[in-house]
Amino acid sequence: MKTIRLYKFKDIISKKIPLFSKESSLNTLNELIYTELMDVEIVTEYIINTSNDFIFEEVSKSELLQLCSIAKETIEHYFVTTNNDYDLI
Repeated sequence: MKTIRLYKFKDIISKKIPLFSKESSLNTLNELIYTELMDVEIVTEYIINTSNDFIFEEVSKSELLQLCSIAKETIEHYFVTTNNDYDLI
């Protein structure tokens, strides 16, 4: 068995986290409180145990979604895309 990480952003599942700037990442509780006033994108990271012969490119989207549903751990990453003219952070 091996452990892989998959990332889901909107309807896309990939092996790499989407490119958002490090400055747009929300890391603290105080920052997360203000998300109502900002446009925030969520990227979900799935940590999954798979067989050693797992090849991402040979797996269908529906199979990837099924794998994500049985992930041993999930982590949500929040990124600000715009802040609606508020200077909160």
